[in-house]
Amino acid sequence: MTSALPAVARGEGSPTLEAFRVTQNLANTAVPAVADIAVVEVSDSVLCEHTALSGVCEGIGFRRAAFRGVRHPGCAYRIGEACSVPSGTPYRRSLRDLRPRIVSPVPAQARWLARDPVRTAVMRENGVHSLMVVPLAVNRVVLGFVAFYRRGGSSPFRQADLRAAASLAGRTAQILDVVRRDVQEQGMGRRFQQALLAPPPHLTAIEEVSGHVPENGTPGGWFDVIRLPSARVGLVAGFCGGHGITAATAMSQQKARIRALAVLSQDPAEVLTRGLEPPADEPDAQDQPSLAGHCVYAVYDPVTRRCTAAHTSQARLTMVDADGAQSVGASAQEPESSATCNVTEFDVPPGSVLALSSPSPQELHHTVPGGQPRSDQTDPETGPRQPAATPVVTLTAQTRATAPTDIATWDLSNEPSVVAEARARAAAQVTSWGLPDLSFTVTLVVSELVTNAIRYSTGPIQLRLIRDHVLICEVADTSRAAPHAGEPAPSEQGGRGLSIVNHLTQGYGTRYTPSGKIVWTELSLYQS
Repeated sequence: MTSALPAVARGEGSPTLEAFRVTQNLANTAVPAVADIAVVEVSDSVLCEHTALSGVCEGIGFRRAAFRGVRHPGCAYRIGEACSVPSGTPYRRSLRDLRPRIVSPVPAQARWLARDPVRTAVMRENGVHSLMVVPLAVNRVVLGFVAFYRRGGSSPFRQADLRAAASLAGRTAQILDVVRRDVQEQGMGRRFQQALLAPPPHLTAIEEVSGHVPENGTPGGWFDVIRLPSARVGLVAGFCGGHGITAATAMSQQKARIRALAVLSQDPAEVLTRGLEPPADEPDAQDQPSLAGHCVYAVYDPVTRRCTAAHTSQARLTMVDADGAQSVGASAQEPESSATCNVTEFDVPPGSVLALSSPSPQELHHTVPGGQPRSDQTDPETGPRQPAATPVVTLTAQTRATAPTDIATWDLSNEPSVVAEARARAAAQVTSWGLPDLSFTVTLVVSELVTNAIRYSTGPIQLRLIRDHVLICEVADTSRAAPHAGEPAPSEQGGRGLSIVNHLTQGYGTRYTPSGKIVWTELSLYQS
């Protein structure tokens, strides 16, 4: 008949640990000063986010939160176990009218004893003759109750005992109410978090993708799959600091910043460095550097089968190839260091899985050097507890490589005569791919991009076509000056090339490389 604790109560960093700690302190203080046995049952609204958010008072369950007794008494329920509170019993009456009460002596044949056989059996085994029940409530919000028992050899409870017990219970109830509101805020943050975790898009660069955020961590965990130009994909896993709505808000802002930088084709190191840096116009974020958390961002290119990744010190990227061999991305090549992250680049064999993970920054310090639990991880009855595993956000993606037959690349010399050659090669290629309707459009786009590369650069030029869910046209050159659409006067003959490209394509842009830049365009495979 054991019922597991709610997920939120199991995490070592969860606020509900305070509920178990403070109620155990109450039981320890009461025994033997007030009673021979003290038992605390706590409402699920203090332990469970879903119940705390429901706002329902009737029908809420209870769990055993603390127990203490002299002379090794038996126990009706184990700590954390769901417990029954039948109607008609002194426990249920106190929960309804929120009044403490004494039942002394405990009548041997009372009908309420038959309604609560679990507690009755233990009471009889221990020779209980006097009972005191004190509700735990704040502003008429029921948080639980405390039951005090006296066994044979002890005097019955009196009104003075009831006043002392009510004083102890009142202080405990105040702390439990703070915990309940903390759990409520955590639940609100988690709902916000779930609303922001959109399903990953379908991309040709990855076969399968799955993300996971821990239930027992703060609502600052997140992951994202970002469609990037040239068939590439951005993979991100991160964990922000903070608590409740604060953590969820920090997560949403961090996710938006990193996504915005990623779609601008910034390199991973710059995306991570700038994405984790709170905006200057947010003084509260500047004062709370712990909100930055940890993050790993990887860009996978299915055409070159290369992955470039940046990660903070605690986040990790692991590659598992088709044979099951594992390698950590940062060890595939000597990593470069930047101000806030490590950077690495490595080859990705076809069919490999990229696994990104980021731990909760709040949970990393829960053990001291040597792996010993901290003092607040020691159970007053059973001794040291094993620390719970650190909550970790994970994102795994099985990669797919672009088929060589879907890629066409030409190296061109930097002279005007190659423009006609580039147009002819591009037209022939799209025709061979079974896309003759694109031939005219592609030749116009290629002509404009290659002409611009010749005009504004001095080194070699490369033209590449990629057949994906769209037709991608790329022209690489050695200049870092990005092209921009001009606004020629009506009488001028030139200056309209990029405007034409913008009109003919679904989109175009520029991304920078160590040797220069790449100007890319995307065309729909089906022309209307």
